[in-house]
Amino acid sequence: MAEVFSLEDLARSITRQWRLLIVIIVVALAAGFAANEFWPERYESTAVITVEPISVSTTGQASEPANMDTERVVASSTEVLTLAAKELNGPTVAELRDGLVVLVPKGAEVLSFSFTADTADGAAAAANAIASAYQENRVTTAKRVVEEASAGLTAGIAEITAEAAALPADSPARATLETQIQALQERQAILRSASFNAGSIVSPAISPSESTKPSMPILLAASLFVGIFVGCFVAMIRARVHRSRSEEDAGEAKAGARRQRPAKIGTGTENAA
Repeated sequence: MAEVFSLEDLARSITRQWRLLIVIIVVALAAGFAANEFWPERYESTAVITVEPISVSTTGQASEPANMDTERVVASSTEVLTLAAKELNGPTVAELRDGLVVLVPKGAEVLSFSFTADTADGAAAAANAIASAYQENRVTTAKRVVEEASAGLTAGIAEITAEAAALPADSPARATLETQIQALQERQAILRSASFNAGSIVSPAISPSESTKPSMPILLAASLFVGIFVGCFVAMIRARVHRSRSEEDAGEAKAGARRQRPAKIGTGTENAA
């Protein structure tokens, strides 16, 4: 049958071993003080930007809203962090990646760039630099896609122009080709006139006034709680061990007493017989 250990037993164990409990609490509080001394100062700053769809696509039609899951991945990509590292002229790409957290608030087309660093100014500078690098990279990528599409249209126009030039001026086929050339030129003009608005920083990162390090009262409160918990646990274990040993000693004492008990002397009648 499992041994039952009541709250009364626990209270009695703590009362008997109060010295041990105090020692454990003092050690826990000392650990809290040490943690406060050696816990590194870390600062977090956040920049929030909107993510606007590119004004036109390669087909010349209005583009669809940005895929925020994809944009979140791009925001922490090596390409973006390399641009930010060049602007900051200090931290490496790996260091920027370690300190960065990019989030997408639910239901919003915005990106939140949170950066943690050893200094308040460093955290704010890195968050703003990465947000700006993301915008720059997004515009550069969009321009490259449009330029490649425009180059393809230029090649197509040249090919159709050469084909039309080989036909008679009054040929119906030539008129059809010239119509195609005009449509391609209009499409190319739309692409070349496209504006690229990647978004804007709606909440720039600022230097935080406080670090993310827990305050002394919080550390001491946590240490006190841990000390009391561990002390009570140790007291309970020691009480169990002590009870088990006491029961074993009592059992051995009874067994020894039975072994040493003298044999019964026969009655007078038995002796006469």
